[in-house]
Amino acid sequence: MTQEPCTYTERHDLYSLRPAQAADLDSLVELLLALQDRIEASNPDLWRMKPEARHNLKGQIGSRLKAANSCALVAEHDEDGVVGVIFGRIVVNNRYTPSRAGQIDQAFVRADHRRAGVGSRLVALLCHFFASEDVEDITLRYVIGNEEADAFWSALGFSPRIITAGAGRDGLEHHLRETE
Repeated sequence: MTQEPCTYTERHDLYSLRPAQAADLDSLVELLLALQDRIEASNPDLWRMKPEARHNLKGQIGSRLKAANSCALVAEHDEDGVVGVIFGRIVVNNRYTPSRAGQIDQAFVRADHRRAGVGSRLVALLCHFFASEDVEDITLRYVIGNEEADAFWSALGFSPRIITAGAGRDGLEHHLRETE
């Protein structure tokens, strides 16, 4: 299957939803760092983004904007600029059915623009990309403790399928010694 470029656009009230561009990089860095801060605040047991990773984020995002099988969309407010973003990609694994899945990697809308339908419209526009690529199933991950994300994604029909659990090695070794 030949991938169509991510060219989907839409107007929603005071927002233009469109593909992310290199000119948006500074805004995208700001949004993704705000998302990271929100994630880290939601769950103190998560890994933390290193300062050098924060510093290199602009280059990483620039590469993602050019990546094959992916789509990055923004919501641009008429006065406030880029206030929302969603990144999605196609994952192919021929060992499973369906063999083509959509992965929503990151989605974030600035707090002062939430509850205006912007997040849902970004997801809907990303779904057009997934549909053009014959994607039957869409997955995502969000952090335990991020109640806003849980409510948003649950309202759209997402439900847990796999649990990713973590433990510090010292704590694990302590528990193992107790079971011997």
